Amino acid sequence: MKLLIEVQRQVQLRSASSTVLLERTQRLRRTGRRLFSASERPLKLFQYQICPFCNIVKSTLDFVKVPFETIEVNPLTKAELSSEPLSGEYKKVPVALIDGSAIEQINGSDEIIQRVMDMPRTVSFLEANGLHGERFQDSEWRTFAAVDLAQLLYPNICGSLGDSYRAFGYVNNVDSFSRMQQISVQYLGMLAMYMAAAKVKKRIGITDERTALSEALGRFERDGLQGGRLQFSSGLDKPDLGDLAVFGVLRSVRGLDAHDFAIKSRPGPLKDWYAKMVGETR
Repeated sequence: MKLLIEVQRQVQLRSASSTVLLERTQRLRRTGRRLFSASERPLKLFQYQICPFCNIVKSTLDFVKVPFETIEVNPLTKAELSSEPLSGEYKKVPVALIDGSAIEQINGSDEIIQRVMDMPRTVSFLEANGLHGERFQDSEWRTFAAVDLAQLLYPNICGSLGDSYRAFGYVNNVDSFSRMQQISVQYLGMLAMYMAAAKVKKRIGITDERTALSEALGRFERDGLQGGRLQFSSGLDKPDLGDLAVFGVLRSVRGLDAHDFAIKSRPGPLKDWYAKMVGETR
């Protein structure tokens, strides 16, 4: 349920987030705070493995070659978000820690990505690959991924008790969780998300979650990839943040039936695009 609440909260904020993010970025630049450099320690990303917004951040970090490590957060206790050096005041994911001249905590996927775009190593990477900052960041498909696609995932991965149980199976591979924590998260998460999935379907007005997902992906294929005529929705030979956002949302459900349905079972250019995105984010 907490995973779902976070998705709903971020979807509601997306329409206003661009203006807020710009203001925060301008304030950051005016303060003259030091940006992350190549010689510093890897960024630490606090996440839920199946959180679409966490995976948007990871896809971006992978593409621009910013090193990072992940810390899995227990969605029931969120104890990891209260541990030093985190402030403990922000209880959502993703959260990033940048360890430069001082440790800096950055909350939220948009804010993290904006800070990554400001890093000297990212600027150098984009310039070396012929990618311009504003065009790289300004994509309608970035909003599509965060608003339309992300909210369709939960009915697709938690539409039945069995699917919901499998969606939380990732916790069994989290070594930092005790066996009791793994069992608790999987079973309580399964029940909460299964019950919430029906509410999501009603709220967004869908009856068949697979059809709704297919239609959304069809729109991306038709309008974003021009029916397969484009390698990426950027229109270039490299992806932009729109491509990375859509890819991140889809990658968040790897190993689940919804992922196989979206990538393997449907006709269309998405499968080839996805394979290219895998290559670009290695």
